[in-house]
Amino acid sequence: MTGVTIKLSGSLVPIQDSLKRIGALGADPSAVLAGIGPAIVRNTQRRMKAGIDPRGVLWSSYAPLNPLYAREKTGSGILISNGRAVGLMGSLTSRVQGNRLIWGTNMPYAAIHQFGGIIRPKTPTGRLVFHMGGQLFRVKSVKIPARPYLGFTDEDRQVVIEGLEDFLSHAMRGS
Repeated sequence: MTGVTIKLSGSLVPIQDSLKRIGALGADPSAVLAGIGPAIVRNTQRRMKAGIDPRGVLWSSYAPLNPLYAREKTGSGILISNGRAVGLMGSLTSRVQGNRLIWGTNMPYAAIHQFGGIIRPKTPTGRLVFHMGGQLFRVKSVKIPARPYLGFTDEDRQVVIEGLEDFLSHAMRGS
């Protein structure tokens, strides 16, 4: 078996500088994460607009909407209005905290849409009062089906990989 030897001559400073810049990204990934965050939010919004959960399952395959509500519902409601992301979908943001990327929403009804659940009145003897389908309802509780929208998908993984590759490429070139 024949060996191969590579001999470098001259200054190794450019290589050392590139390695230092790459090491700095690993020590403080905040710039990488801040660059990736908006793309993850856009992926989440795109799934919401399509009515798909992070696993690729259509929301329509979950528990159906109440027929009275579904009949009077126009458009995507809390998601899109006049072609713009509003409500829950429009409130999605990302931020970097330490070496973590966090994305989501602070809307008070966010969790009930993600996980589903039962809404009850604030007092034990109270009732929830609302109109739906032209009727007035006074009920003890309302069950909201889950419509998961937050999660990390293969598409999100690809965004992270491409973002990291871009940052590493810039670090190696020193630009």
